[in-house]
Amino acid sequence: MAKILKGEFGREKPVSSGGIEPDKPIPSYRLKLAVPFSDPLIWRTLEVPGRMTLADLHRVIQVCMGWQDEDSHQFLVGKIFYQPGFGIENYRRKPEYDEAAFELHQLEEGMQFLFSYLYDGGDGWELQIALEEILAPKGADGYPVLIDGANNCPPEEAGDIHQYQALLAALDQGGADVEHIRLDFEQTRDFNPFFCDRDGINKHLKRLNIRR
Repeated sequence: MAKILKGEFGREKPVSSGGIEPDKPIPSYRLKLAVPFSDPLIWRTLEVPGRMTLADLHRVIQVCMGWQDEDSHQFLVGKIFYQPGFGIENYRRKPEYDEAAFELHQLEEGMQFLFSYLYDGGDGWELQIALEEILAPKGADGYPVLIDGANNCPPEEAGDIHQYQALLAALDQGGADVEHIRLDFEQTRDFNPFFCDRDGINKHLKRLNIRR
């Protein structure tokens, strides 16, 4: 499956102070995660500290999506891919960037231009991430918080959003003609596609103990 990389280039950019001076407090950010092509739209709005790394954000996304971190992933911020690693170079001699070495406030400009999260090697799930607002610093007790969201997140075993939409359509028709769908329907007997467990997600986020 080809990668689908999209940006909301017509969106008005949040007002920024222009670079972070070394002695200035680090801001927090309001981010909106959305699954492209989901219908109804699956989305989550988060407030996160700006000192959080992309590696931390990966952990937060996994909790918000209810996934188990069993596959590879990478971020696209601006025009650069970030992923777990140690700055090794690929065969084209283009540097790869270690997600654990970059904090969100260092990537503010790129986040306003193009921001995506690709899970399962880029052949499975994609999230578009929008920087909605630049906020005041959270302070020492700041940690990621889910502000709002809609609809349940797809089980990662569904494969991709197209398989998941086919799953929902088949369930709506009583489960007929589902042999081509990878997800075992017995595992989805109690699955509610319209439920977003905000309280449960926030309890899990707090247990991550990501404070910056």
